[in-house]
Amino acid sequence: MRVHAGVSNADRDRALDALLGPGAQVRPGGEANPGCTLIGGIGLPWLRDLDFGTNWLARAAELQWPDDVVLEDLSYSAHRVMHRLQELQPARVVLLGCMPRGVDQPGTIRRYRLAELPPLDPGEVHERLAEAIGGIIDLDHTLAVCRHWDALPFDTVVIEVEPAEREFGWGFSEPVEAAVTIVLDMVRDEVSR
Repeated sequence: MRVHAGVSNADRDRALDALLGPGAQVRPGGEANPGCTLIGGIGLPWLRDLDFGTNWLARAAELQWPDDVVLEDLSYSAHRVMHRLQELQPARVVLLGCMPRGVDQPGTIRRYRLAELPPLDPGEVHERLAEAIGGIIDLDHTLAVCRHWDALPFDTVVIEVEPAEREFGWGFSEPVEAAVTIVLDMVRDEVSR
């Protein structure tokens, strides 16, 4: 297993201390090979539930994963994620994050396959790409850009949680915290199939 994060070591260490206790370490692993399974988290740093993908990965990095599984923080611009996916060439991808849809109760977990998403409108892709270049980071922007340029493999699953708290701060709300272990079980099921 390999963990990659686009943050400084000091920021990562502070985040791990807040989540797992002082002195926690993310264990480094081997390099990713084409055909790996990528578990990618997307989060907005220091915005409570909206930082789900990043903080979930920090917790998951402390667990045992098969050698062909790569945990990677994809909390950066969608076009950069697209290039990273083209570089990694994963056979399977599981994307994680919190997305406020406003149709479900906080803590609700939604799971869907890439093939279940409606076709993309080229105008929407252009708008999402422009916003991503301008600094917007979330699952929807990443999915729009990566789908349009076929950067995601057919075997892609998205697991998203409805957030409750979106203000500045550390840690998850109670409903999102309750979803962490359920999401872990869902990801382990995806990895084992």
